[in-house]
Amino acid sequence: MAELIGQLPKTALLWEPLNVARVDHFKRLNFSLRQYIPEDENWPQAQEAFKQLFRGKVLNYYTCSFSSPFDFLFAERMVVKFCRGNALLPWLTRFFNFTYQPIFLVRHPFAVAASQLSHPAWASEFKGYNIPDSPFNEIYLQHSDFLLSLKHKYEALVATWCLTNLIPLRNPRNNRDWITVYYENLILNPEQQLGNIFNRWNTPLPASVLKHITIPSATTRDATFRQSREKQLSKWKRFFDKTQTERMTAVLQYFGVTEYTTDIFPHLD
Repeated sequence: MAELIGQLPKTALLWEPLNVARVDHFKRLNFSLRQYIPEDENWPQAQEAFKQLFRGKVLNYYTCSFSSPFDFLFAERMVVKFCRGNALLPWLTRFFNFTYQPIFLVRHPFAVAASQLSHPAWASEFKGYNIPDSPFNEIYLQHSDFLLSLKHKYEALVATWCLTNLIPLRNPRNNRDWITVYYENLILNPEQQLGNIFNRWNTPLPASVLKHITIPSATTRDATFRQSREKQLSKWKRFFDKTQTERMTAVLQYFGVTEYTTDIFPHLD
């Protein structure tokens, strides 16, 4: 999604600035990897940090992975790509007035877990759920008994998906102050979904964006959607066995997730 929108002329792509292992800017505020801030919380230091971010002042080798630093000198707009910012959406949209509403991209939690487990970044041994020692970690602490009872990494990944994605999904401003896009719908009907986004932005959908729809992301390791879109969406079913799927389903049930089940498509009103 970020790479598609980055096709707009005079656009620079800022990559994962909330990765505190690579970016000191938010590490100084003791941000966790998936930081949460209550939407009405007045935290001046965090507001200032995001002001600097949105002004293009948080540049290093990592955040410029998909754009040259020189691109930022001539850019008229910036696409900021987060996979760690979902729980921040209600807070960010309270304190910042975005010209273009943010996109909240939601994917099946089992598919997300399968993708993460296929990536070297999640190759370390699972030693139990790690509750962040960061500001506003009460969203974790209130579920500490359950989280600490999880025995497998895939269960923990699904639990983290629930903790971070349910905050914007359950917010009454969901799909009003930001644009909620389901990955499964995007894969099946990319032209329609992108058209909806640009309509919300009151901006024509450029041909350059449509041209890149079938090009996999640079971070994609197995772009099965080129063979079959349904095969791409059901890939996680071949990754997990029945017992693992049942354990992950129990995590969804604990958190009251109704949008996703063992079906590959979301259940939406």
